[in-house]
Amino acid sequence: MGYININGTDLYYEEMGKGKPVFLLNGIFMSTKSWYPESSVLSKKYRVILHDFRGQWQSKKPEGKYTFGMHADDLYQLVKKLKLEKIHLIGTSYGGEVAMTFAIKYRDLLKSLLIITSVSEIDLHLKLTAERWKNAVRTKNVEIFINEWLGDTYSENFLKSNLDAIYPRLIEAFKVFDFNAGEKLIDCFLELYKNPLTPYLNKINIPTAVIASELDTLKPPKYSRIIHNEIKNSEFHIIQNSGHAVVIEKPEEINTILLEFLEKAKMKQD
Repeated sequence: MGYININGTDLYYEEMGKGKPVFLLNGIFMSTKSWYPESSVLSKKYRVILHDFRGQWQSKKPEGKYTFGMHADDLYQLVKKLKLEKIHLIGTSYGGEVAMTFAIKYRDLLKSLLIITSVSEIDLHLKLTAERWKNAVRTKNVEIFINEWLGDTYSENFLKSNLDAIYPRLIEAFKVFDFNAGEKLIDCFLELYKNPLTPYLNKINIPTAVIASELDTLKPPKYSRIIHNEIKNSEFHIIQNSGHAVVIEKPEEINTILLEFLEKAKMKQD
């Protein structure tokens, strides 16, 4: 783990395990630590690489706007600096949107693509939700901010069972959150309202799987179905009884799909 200078910005990254390289891309307010239920399993068979996007957590927060194209370019340079030829790419939510952008721009570097609870376009309802989050970011108040997105992100049953345990940890973790950078990440996401990725998804011609979550009210399964329908021969999975943050709520189910998909992708290429 450490820092690497990419396109003039120091990005924080981690590596674990050995084997074929698998990159895990964060959701908008996630960090590399959020992937532990998956990375600890995948790293037994693969070289797992994680990083915080520019503007996230331990990575630097440069001035100016952020775009998905910029995140994809950062990832491209990270792959090159690590001297990798082809990678497996997995992204959830915001990370899935970066992953799709990367696949459109740099598909020759990919062995496979796996998208979890992400969108390729935004309807008015989701736009208003993201703008509500942005208003909460602007308060620079940790509790107001967390309370604004928590119910959108997790299912009710998960919160009922886990809120007392996770809420204090979230409050502590977000004491060092950069609200200015957080607003720019939300603005990056909102660009999908005017400039969707959907028209370009048919350019993706590698093994692809799309995962939706049954109880996801933030980015409901309809969005995952759009992605699945546009990417030829992609797989579609839906995880039952989970909200948007399925990689945290249902890691066992996610790991089963990831491992089976990666094994199938490997067999197709051998």
